[in-house]
Amino acid sequence: MKSYATFITNILITTTLLSGTILASTLVSADNDSVVDEINITVPVSCSISGTGMNTHNANIANGIYTADIGTTTLHAFCNDNEGFAIYAAGYTGDEIGGTNSNKLVGTSASGNAVIESGLATSAGNPDVSNWAMKLAITQDSGDVAGTNAFTIDFAPNVDLPSQAEQSATQASFSQYHVVPNEYTKVAHKNSATDMTDTTGGVKLTTTYAAYISKTQAADTYSGQVIYTLVHPSSAKPSIVTPPTSCPTQVSGLTYMQDITSSNKSTILSNMTEDAEYYLADKRDGKTYCVAKLKDGNLWMTQNLDHDIVTDGSVTYDNTTTDLGWNGTSYSTANWTPASATKATSDTTWSTSSSTTPESYDPGELYWNGEQYPSDQTSCEAADGVWEYDGWIYSCNNAILTSPTGNSHYHLGNYYNWTTAVAMNDSSSYTANNTDVNQSVCPAGWTLPKSGNNTSNGSFQYLFVQYGWDSSSYQMTNPNIWDAAIKLPLSGEWAGLSNNVSINGYFWSSVINSSSGAFYSSIDGERSTVAPNQIIYRGYGYSVRCLAR
Repeated sequence: MKSYATFITNILITTTLLSGTILASTLVSADNDSVVDEINITVPVSCSISGTGMNTHNANIANGIYTADIGTTTLHAFCNDNEGFAIYAAGYTGDEIGGTNSNKLVGTSASGNAVIESGLATSAGNPDVSNWAMKLAITQDSGDVAGTNAFTIDFAPNVDLPSQAEQSATQASFSQYHVVPNEYTKVAHKNSATDMTDTTGGVKLTTTYAAYISKTQAADTYSGQVIYTLVHPSSAKPSIVTPPTSCPTQVSGLTYMQDITSSNKSTILSNMTEDAEYYLADKRDGKTYCVAKLKDGNLWMTQNLDHDIVTDGSVTYDNTTTDLGWNGTSYSTANWTPASATKATSDTTWSTSSSTTPESYDPGELYWNGEQYPSDQTSCEAADGVWEYDGWIYSCNNAILTSPTGNSHYHLGNYYNWTTAVAMNDSSSYTANNTDVNQSVCPAGWTLPKSGNNTSNGSFQYLFVQYGWDSSSYQMTNPNIWDAAIKLPLSGEWAGLSNNVSINGYFWSSVINSSSGAFYSSIDGERSTVAPNQIIYRGYGYSVRCLAR
């Protein structure tokens, strides 16, 4: 302490000799005529990942043989983020990243067993099946300071940094052969990262693969890929979905619609700009949807639901993926196995009036292009359209596009009768007027809008009022709001035949009207007249829009 005090004293004495007033002028005074010049230097976060030895994992393996260490790829990851970064990996087959098929090796043959699943078998089992696996390792250059740039290989299946308990648990590490993940999974991380030297130096992360070929595997060339992605610690897990061209910004911190919960909803909404669009994916099928925080303060889909209902009894929906079992604050255990067949094109057995059993229809990749439907048969035919069942089905080429490059907001989506829209096999027991059934075919965390006497926040009417709807005239003061924010298309209806596409839009609510009817909302061809509390038989196939609970 004595030498420290002497040192400070020496500094003060020295500066005093340079300027006799230096100590007195250390406080800024209004009597002084001074200027202060400040300089700030911002060093942006810069990270990269690259690889050498890519696409060289080739092996000829005979039936009944296990082969390890198939090829080596060296990954170089550099980042100046003091909080470090993580590396995620996922199987990547064809154009699919993530999903049930992405971690397979697929053969060029069309034979039934032209697939090799990911697994850890090294010899014939029961049954004798082929499989392949991946492994990571850390290598370090001799000139690198031990531990300075070291990665940590993560334990699976955890996607967060492994705790001490997890490290001591009997979990497989990616430093051993491991099943190739079929969704993005954290495989390595670094707690701090300030090395931005060239990509030939520092610590390297290497990958290699192994495969066992069963005695019955058909001769072929089997191919697959693994994608490695560098992610900042504050960023979300990488998305396994492709964003819609109409809304390329992902909701911050989320991948799936089912990720919205009562605990994070307010935070998510606070980080969103009103009427600005983002995207999320439906975990049930990976399809992506544009979503927006609209003027009523809720998060809405701005596209029609396009989920294909599997109705052969092979698929059961539960409360983890679908809006089932809501108890007012959270989801209780519930499930639904759709019982009837999805309808085919021009299916005249579709029942519009008395049907209280589930029916749905997928029209394919159809888009309304924003044009209004010609009002008479001659105009429709002149536009090279189709006029079938005069006055009933309208399908004009100037009003519908089949191109998948159409505006995603105008995608017709699927049509659902009301029983399917509320995820039931038989809705006949639900008869009380203005009863909200409070479940739906929407993703978990989302629900159908309210209607009927329910005009509170969360209803169609409440939303429309926020954008200038006049309840006395049924008119929108600003019809352009459909394209600017809400984006309800004129998707028509399905009633065994396509009807009214480019003339009207119809959207189910979750509210009962009678033993055979339910409430819906409609917009007309000019999209200026809006009727949010309409009544129709439950059998009609209408569009579905969902909002977050």
